[in-house]
Amino acid sequence: MHYEAILGPEDVLSERPFTNADNTAREVDVMHYMLEEERELARGWAEAGDAAPQHLVVREQDEQGRRHLLVVPSTRSMVSAGDVTAIGFFGRVREDVDHSILFGLEDQLVERMAGYGEAGLLSYYDVELVAPKGAYGNLILFSTPDVPEAWYRDEVHRSAVELAPGHYYEVRLHKGTVSGPLLDGGPITVERTKYFDFKGAEAWSGLRRFQG
Repeated sequence: MHYEAILGPEDVLSERPFTNADNTAREVDVMHYMLEEERELARGWAEAGDAAPQHLVVREQDEQGRRHLLVVPSTRSMVSAGDVTAIGFFGRVREDVDHSILFGLEDQLVERMAGYGEAGLLSYYDVELVAPKGAYGNLILFSTPDVPEAWYRDEVHRSAVELAPGHYYEVRLHKGTVSGPLLDGGPITVERTKYFDFKGAEAWSGLRRFQG
């Protein structure tokens, strides 16, 4: 795709502060928190062996009242995963919009997770952030080097992408890798962040490369 700006690791785009590299660093910290939550569960499945559940869907609120949704199509694939691709989605939501349609699309994605698992999806984790109010962060793990075509070409996923400009002011989409066995505890190494700005009459997009 075409980008209006391509940035290096330290470049600053003063007219679009949401692209500051500090945002990536902060959000990757959130991704690491989510990853460690998943690892703790996966280590339990590894210890349980055949007694572990085959798949998992968790919808709950934590002590702070934040909503969590975690979907794992195959716990066995999660336990044995290595050299994982990690995608992080973070957006600043529009405050005067009813976002229930997005939650409805998410429910449809959950129903289709088994098929995505066959294509390489390891997990989908959505968590409500402490700030800003009403914001959510996604961590999506894949066993494949890149996001599978079956994921981004899926009609429900495409619908969510098409609706994004009406529900977000800005979006940051991070791509990274976790080298080695997932349960060994390696960090997420970010390769790039894509930026989408929907505030103007026309959408703006940019790319920051941290490697290569």
